[in-house]
Amino acid sequence: MKCYCNRFASKLLDIPNATPVTVTTVGKPYRILPDQTDGQTDAAQDYRFVSNLNVVGGSGSPAAQLIIQGSVDGALWFDVSLGTGRTAAGVYAEIIDTPNGLLMPWVRAKVTVAGTTPPTCDASIDIVSTGPFQLSPS
Repeated sequence: MKCYCNRFASKLLDIPNATPVTVTTVGKPYRILPDQTDGQTDAAQDYRFVSNLNVVGGSGSPAAQLIIQGSVDGALWFDVSLGTGRTAAGVYAEIIDTPNGLLMPWVRAKVTVAGTTPPTCDASIDIVSTGPFQLSPS
């Protein structure tokens, strides 16, 4: 069993309830920098994405989904892992895991919304890890 400690967590996406979105929104890109002094090899360090998505209203097949994207260079982005697509109003907490532990050097989060009238969404995503790390904007 691996331990994901709160002290090894960083905010990846924060769309507060006071300023929800109704359009697809991409968060800031960050480079993941594992701590080199902890004695844990980078390949053994594991990451999870703890998310909270609040979906309100919308019409004409409203939908919302959280997506974790990765990049090797911070310029060309790939969808690495998808949260569950939500089609009903509600507050959804979910742990988003990357398949086979795939995580690229750069990471960002995206919330997609759809529908004739898209739902209003606020969301947050934290990265938790089995070891220390930092998120760097460069």
